[in-house]
Amino acid sequence: MTRRYALGFLASFLAFHTSKTLASKLKIPIKVGFLPITDHLIIIAKELYDSPNYEIIPVKFASWADLSEALRSKAIDGAFLLAPLGLMLRANGVKIKAVLAAHKNGSALVARNDILNLQDIKGKNIGIPSRFSTHYFLLDKLLGSLNLRGKVNIIDMAPTEMPFALLSGRLDAYIVAEPFGQLAVSKKRARNLIFSKDIEKSHICCILNFGENVLSLNGFDEVLQSFKKAAYFISKNHEKASLLGENLLGQNQKIINDILAQDIASYDDLSIKKDDLEVLKEFLIKNNLANDALFNLNIDDYLAV
Repeated sequence: MTRRYALGFLASFLAFHTSKTLASKLKIPIKVGFLPITDHLIIIAKELYDSPNYEIIPVKFASWADLSEALRSKAIDGAFLLAPLGLMLRANGVKIKAVLAAHKNGSALVARNDILNLQDIKGKNIGIPSRFSTHYFLLDKLLGSLNLRGKVNIIDMAPTEMPFALLSGRLDAYIVAEPFGQLAVSKKRARNLIFSKDIEKSHICCILNFGENVLSLNGFDEVLQSFKKAAYFISKNHEKASLLGENLLGQNQKIINDILAQDIASYDDLSIKKDDLEVLKEFLIKNNLANDALFNLNIDDYLAV
């Protein structure tokens, strides 16, 4: 055997062995869509837990519409969605399952500083992120308790625009996922009128959804466990969690930490109750936001367990 032949054989053997080793270590990427809000803070599972078989790939979106479309088209494997949006997608034939609540509670109705109490919102412009949001459901429930249904102007607006709309006078108040409420409060230009947990205790808002094809992957439960562990970590380590959140969400660490410290959003219970989804479904139907597909949706078909 010539030296050149021997070296060539050795190189080929090492290349084959290396590629085989790398292939054995290759993890299956799981692309998970999220928005830069504290509701989706458990996306820090990406940084906290190393799965032997799967790798969580966070994919940041700027709008619910783009996030929903990406999940519908299978451009991503899973997504954190507003619960009503998830219901609508499933009803319209998108093969997704709700696996975990992303959090519980998590919002506040914030208002200009001259609005001193809840009755003062009568006749005012109030922002919500979408008619297909838990925020709209919560605001409607609050208005009903105050006898103010039909006595405020409700405006759909992107969460990122709300703090500036409040400062410029386009909005008088708004209810939205954090940190966009506390951003205005931190600038001393707004006040918290009421937290969402005080409108409805332990309410769901965003839900983690995965495609049915992804959920059927062998050992995929380790991915779900990573998100559960991240939720526990957040509950016990506010400062470290907020730092990781700043890096992934692109939001201010201090504001995230303050949200956790005030228990505005909680992560100690990721369960999804069928009754909660039934209530949201009925709300959409009552407010003429549902189609026939949603009317006929069996909630059990949407729940992973």
